[in-house]
Amino acid sequence: MKLLFNFFLLSICVNISAQIPSFDGIDRLDVASWNVEWLGSSSNGPSNDATQMNNVTKLINDTKIDIIGLCEVSSSSAWTELLSKCPQYSGSISTWDQTQKTAVLFKKSEFKLAYSKHILSDYSYDFASGRLPLEVGLVPLNSNYSFDTLRIWVLHLKANTGSSSQKVEAYNRRYSASMVLKSYIQKLGTGKAGLILGDWNDDFDVSILSGYATPFANWTKDTQYLVATLPLSKARQKSTVSYTEMIDHIVALPALKSNCLEDSVLVINPSPWISSYGSTTSDHYPVFARFDFTQKFNSVNSHEGNYRRVYCEENGKIILMGFDLSKIERLEQYDFTGKLLKTETNKIVFEQIEMVQSLVILKVYLDGKVLTYKLLK
Repeated sequence: MKLLFNFFLLSICVNISAQIPSFDGIDRLDVASWNVEWLGSSSNGPSNDATQMNNVTKLINDTKIDIIGLCEVSSSSAWTELLSKCPQYSGSISTWDQTQKTAVLFKKSEFKLAYSKHILSDYSYDFASGRLPLEVGLVPLNSNYSFDTLRIWVLHLKANTGSSSQKVEAYNRRYSASMVLKSYIQKLGTGKAGLILGDWNDDFDVSILSGYATPFANWTKDTQYLVATLPLSKARQKSTVSYTEMIDHIVALPALKSNCLEDSVLVINPSPWISSYGSTTSDHYPVFARFDFTQKFNSVNSHEGNYRRVYCEENGKIILMGFDLSKIERLEQYDFTGKLLKTETNKIVFEQIEMVQSLVILKVYLDGKVLTYKLLK
């Protein structure tokens, strides 16, 4: 059994035959950040380039996420092949000299490209000696959104590698890069809609460098911004296969802060759908967040009560633990578009309910509150 420690954790009931869930829908913006580990490199990353490309493109096509920030696209031919195998998407890729490139994928039906550029070239050393932030402007093609231009920044900051002194220097570079990027964005004005995606190579609660504070406190201390992935860090989630910390993150500018469905933010672990994911596809997991522009979820107040648990068994049964079942008014299961799938008011079955499909949002109505949990089998 997998234990759902709190509503930020995506609970996966192991089912190797399960299909990759689709996040497709209208009236909201779904975004992800994903380091695809040396995609297209014949000498680094997963050994079978064809298998890696097939797995990466399958995950992109099946999840149908609106915008994806990518790191480590490592050849022009791989970028061309990725676009050809993802016909619903267009994109823009960085043009710097380093092999590992950042890129933005976006749905052609939702956005068109306004511009793409590198920024902060005077601070090249801080940005891993040339991996400058990629800034992409996207214009929405429908009226669902509250902005006329969405700015996306994709980062791939300096890694925590080398000797002890080199790791300290890398930390200082991440700190400096964070400072100059925030200063740049501040000058644009807080009314601009924007998202920062990428491999930050460090965490927002405490640094991955032992004994050091987070190098990104300039973001967490400024309450105008939303570090959407910070709750994942505090819940001890991880965004890589082999390490224990969150280093891939999503940050929303002030204009989008109120639109973020904070209980939607999760790490997508594709291991149940992609065999040997860590060795065949990437050493990083995609990180996901949803932004709602309909306010349909406004009545939902997610709850962080640590004394309550939700257990998900391999057969898809959900068990509520730590709840006073007599005080539960009803249970509702929704899909990720907000469509109600099932309502249960029979208290006899509250002790063991069954998921109606492989990916649901479970809402527990209890004492005038609504507790929200994400479940995947």
